[in-house]
Amino acid sequence: MKKIFLSLFAMLLLAFSTLSEAKTLVLYYSFTGNSKAIVTDFKDQTGADVAEVLPAKKGLDYAANNYALGSNLMLAIRNAPDKESSYPEVDPVNANLADYDSFVIATPLWWGEMAAIMQGFLFRHSAELSGKKVALIVSSYSTGIDGVERDLKRLLKDSQIVSPGLWIKSSQTGECHEMIKNWLPEIGFSK
Repeated sequence: MKKIFLSLFAMLLLAFSTLSEAKTLVLYYSFTGNSKAIVTDFKDQTGADVAEVLPAKKGLDYAANNYALGSNLMLAIRNAPDKESSYPEVDPVNANLADYDSFVIATPLWWGEMAAIMQGFLFRHSAELSGKKVALIVSSYSTGIDGVERDLKRLLKDSQIVSPGLWIKSSQTGECHEMIKNWLPEIGFSK
């Protein structure tokens, strides 16, 4: 009985811990530079570690031909979301994911969903983020982040998704400091 009580107590402590008590890694992908600027401000405010997610194929212009390449990547994922070959290959990140208790995913929105490059990373590393706390920052031109939140929950179904996610419109990137500052207490992150 004592073992059961201690186990339950330990689980409760874990459940109520905040992101600030954990070692946090920000994983980001940035096509236009907006997500990178937001992550830089986040790092300045929190001291969190940062790792960039990059596509394995270099020099591709996802915006060329009216975003044809980016659109095709998103279509492949929508058509077969459980198939690894649907996702673009990504480079290894410069961080050991096992060293972190919590993560912030910062990504642009493509066609109402999470950018294909970040989806490729999360699809391949979901097991390493299993049971970990994950918060979300989304940069987009105008569309809300519901689709990106759905993608995050689908890709990291065994992670603890922290709400609310933070949506920063492209036009607000220059003013992201206050938005991040106000968001941090909402997700339980404080210095």
